[in-house]
Amino acid sequence: MGSWTTQASTNSPGSACAATVTISATTARSAARDISKNRFPSRWSAAGGYDFAARPRLSAHDQPVFWSETADTAVLRLAGAPGPAREGNAKLRTFLAGKVKATPDELHILLRDIGPGLHLVADPSIQPDDPLAVTVYLDADGLDRLASLDRLMRYLAGYKVPPDQRMTAQQRRRLKAMLRAVDARQHHASQREIAQILFGVDRIADDQWQGSPFRDTVRDLLRDGAVMIAGGYLKLLRFRRRP
Repeated sequence: MGSWTTQASTNSPGSACAATVTISATTARSAARDISKNRFPSRWSAAGGYDFAARPRLSAHDQPVFWSETADTAVLRLAGAPGPAREGNAKLRTFLAGKVKATPDELHILLRDIGPGLHLVADPSIQPDDPLAVTVYLDADGLDRLASLDRLMRYLAGYKVPPDQRMTAQQRRRLKAMLRAVDARQHHASQREIAQILFGVDRIADDQWQGSPFRDTVRDLLRDGAVMIAGGYLKLLRFRRRP
């Protein structure tokens, strides 16, 4: 698309709702798994999407996670507000209490109060007391950015912030099952043992295992978990929109 943009002014800060289980935390854990190259695809170099080095043994609960603007369509870009400042216009200083990382070209801010953590990117030329706007490009990611902007505006206005909708509760449960299955496999558990861990020993009869539907379920979890860890986790950072 072209370079046309829409700009939405931000208002004064308020309270935020409690953070929910986070997509970023889940994806950071999946990326940090030590997976055998012989068992799963080796695509780490193609995975990408992360702006700053992180400690693999720490989850996103224990360290700030700054995904790249291209990978994470919830990242918002701050700009200086055009025209004179308006009453209640948020300033850069409003956000500097968050986790901040600077590069020569950009200032990255992670607002941990907005679960799972809302990532803002600002030009370093913006001064702390400059009024701000948010730039949203009219491209394929525009709707995702607007959903993120809606959550930011609710946070600033003191309204209840809705949970991140990029992953449903059902998808989150299945993702956890994938990672548990892969982790158990890496510790040399058999598929039947994995099924017992996930679904209960009483539901996995020894004499019926070969024809058990849980056998196919475990295979699917191991397959999809391998794909997720090999870079598929980046899909969790985008909305699944249908034309």
